[in-house]
Order: sequence, then C-alpha cells, then structure tokens
Amino acid sequence: MIDKNLLEDMSRISIHDVAPALLQDILEVEISGETATQRLENYMAQVGNPYCFRVGKTPVRISFKSCEETLDKKIKAYFSGLKI
Repeated sequence: MIDKNLLEDMSRISIHDVAPALLQDILEVEISGETATQRLENYMAQVGNPYCFRVGKTPVRISFKSCEETLDKKIKAYFSGLKI
C-alpha cells in the first residue's frame, strides 16, 4: 500500500537535490499486474519517487496544482464553452 504522507514528502523534493544518476530512468520501467492497484504498486516499486525521475539522460520533476474543482466539472465546463 502506498503511504499518502510519504507521497507528500516525495512531492516536495527538488530535482536539484537529487543526483541525476540516482533517478530512475522511466524508459526502463515495465509495468505489470492484473489490477490497477498491482500495476501502481509495481510502478512505484520501480520508479521510487513518481515526482522525480529521468527520461533517458534528462531529469524530470512533475507537480500538480491543487484545485477544488473535480476533473468531471472541468471537462463539463470545457465542452460547454466550445462553440458548435
């Protein structure tokens, strides 16, 4: 099981504080498992920190903006705003 507190700690790590050689190359990650939970746990076991990794030789740091709106509401608003 993935610990929410550990994920929050990982999300605060700066890409500049980690040597690129220590980051997992995501191109080498092979995800397997029967269920979504198994696949997620398999991914996490291989990548370590899902917020900091490498793609080839390029270090990558991802983050997400905190938002009160759900994805469902955002999608509905997007399609409502389209001119048909």
